[in-house]
Amino acid sequence: MKNSYEQSLSDSTTDLDNSSSFFHERFSREAGIPRKGNHGWLSLALVAILIIIFVILALLTGLLFGHYATMVDELTVLKYNVSNSKSDTSDLWKSVDNIMGDMSKIKTQVDITGGSCSSCPPGWKLIRNYCYYFKSTSETWEKSREKCATLNGVLLIMKDINEMNALLPTIGKGRYWLGLKRSSEDTDIWVWADETPLTFSAWNEGEPNNDHDEEHCAEILGGVQAWNDRNCQHKIGYICRGVWTC
Repeated sequence: MKNSYEQSLSDSTTDLDNSSSFFHERFSREAGIPRKGNHGWLSLALVAILIIIFVILALLTGLLFGHYATMVDELTVLKYNVSNSKSDTSDLWKSVDNIMGDMSKIKTQVDITGGSCSSCPPGWKLIRNYCYYFKSTSETWEKSREKCATLNGVLLIMKDINEMNALLPTIGKGRYWLGLKRSSEDTDIWVWADETPLTFSAWNEGEPNNDHDEEHCAEILGGVQAWNDRNCQHKIGYICRGVWTC
């Protein structure tokens, strides 16, 4: 049998163990430390979370692969269209080359830039690959226009300063009608005999002045080498420009 001292010591040890267990459990509960019995649930929760993450990653991977496949298909279609476009462009350039070749053949037969004649009918003068008919007999502007038409020409039309300078030596000191007249709708506008607008002019200083509101036709003055407006009923010489194909 235990003596009283041993019994007291044993009871004190038991009380210490019980107190230690009580304080340990209370400390763990207040500190949030899970008890040994909760370890299984925690493991299951982690596994569930990992499964969910895996499923999400699998879905995202599937979406990415699907998007990639769509992009590959679109690139294939685009490459096919580009290939066809290159083929169409090649055919277009071949057509352009054929047209340029035809134009070159035409240009060898007709001088498009400088004129179309290499010789002129009797009484006409060849100047810069165009034929001109100089008539010193005096006629009104309208009568001169009609005379040129009967000769298969048009009352003189000048398109640039080069043409004018080429004609001046033949004009000399004379004065001739130009195929230029004020518009019947607006006297401030001048038009050529072929109804084309005036794009080049060489008016003398102070001209056109429409003196007495009677000067509606234009003449070229060889002496001053410039243009002047004049009464259309006056009679002076005229120059026709050939319009036929030579």
